[in-house]
Amino acid sequence: MSRFRPYETVFEPEELALLQRAYEDACRELGLDPAPADPEEWRSVRDALANAVINAAKFGERDQAALSAFAIAFGMRNWHLSKR
Repeated sequence: MSRFRPYETVFEPEELALLQRAYEDACRELGLDPAPADPEEWRSVRDALANAVINAAKFGERDQAALSAFAIAFGMRNWHLSKR
């Protein structure tokens, strides 16, 4: 049994809306549809962008532009996506 408790973060509804907007901004900036008709289209990339936003928020970031920029930088570095 681990001595460490899992790190869990609970976001308030307003914070979740902020995270959603940051994710959508990042997707659009990278030329990805945040909710494509085909849910499998670029799914791993979209999931990773969402996780990047969430992870930055776990450390206290609440600025939408900063959250989006973090996800964009992550996407560009890991998938060689370019701003279109």
